[in-house]
Amino acid sequence: MKLLITRPVVITGAGGVRSFAPGLTVEVDAATAEQILAQQAGIAAEPTTNADTPTTPRRRKSADAET
Repeated sequence: MKLLITRPVVITGAGGVRSFAPGLTVEVDAATAEQILAQQAGIAAEPTTNADTPTTPRRRKSADAET
């Protein structure tokens, strides 16, 4: 998962210590991503597909076309 780091974060785990700086985009495994997100230190850098979001543009209403 790719994350955009929003504040400094240091992760310690079985693989050692990882330090990430704000503004850095990193690709990490799911466990590390969970730790970073739990610390509220990152956001998903790749947009996820959302079934509620229409994929086609909205059609204009006739009232919008007249103005």
